[in-house]
Amino acid sequence: MKRLFARAVVAAGLVLAIATPSMAEEAARVAYQGSVQTSIPAGVTVIVKKITVGEDATVVSLVASFDSRQTNRVNLNDINAFLDIGGDQKLSLRQPEDNPYLIIQNGQSMDGELVFPGRLPADAGEVRLVFNNGNAGDDLNAPGLTLKIPVKAQ
Repeated sequence: MKRLFARAVVAAGLVLAIATPSMAEEAARVAYQGSVQTSIPAGVTVIVKKITVGEDATVVSLVASFDSRQTNRVNLNDINAFLDIGGDQKLSLRQPEDNPYLIIQNGQSMDGELVFPGRLPADAGEVRLVFNNGNAGDDLNAPGLTLKIPVKAQ
């Protein structure tokens, strides 16, 4: 993708900045399409629907939901989120302007696209989407979460 333009989407009262690809969208390749999900004890469920690799960024389409009786919200980006692409390389999240900490209120969901500047290696077979690296999954403020996603090598 030559350029990514940010726009906001309101999903269940939550604003999440997403990327809208420019006209170069046709040059983007879909590295994953399906439904990989994980949930953690803090009450967060993340479903990755698609990963698209453009000229200068990788875009992850996902839904993240939070439901708990123990706290009112969680922060998925207290420790910078990243895509682990193997070979000791990471693509860091471009923080959404309207919700840089990826805060989800109890009973709400974020549905949108997260932008990671950079490309997946052509021979990648799997990536890991990591939120709050090193934190426990039952952390009620900033729970750690890792999701392994198979991707198509190109």
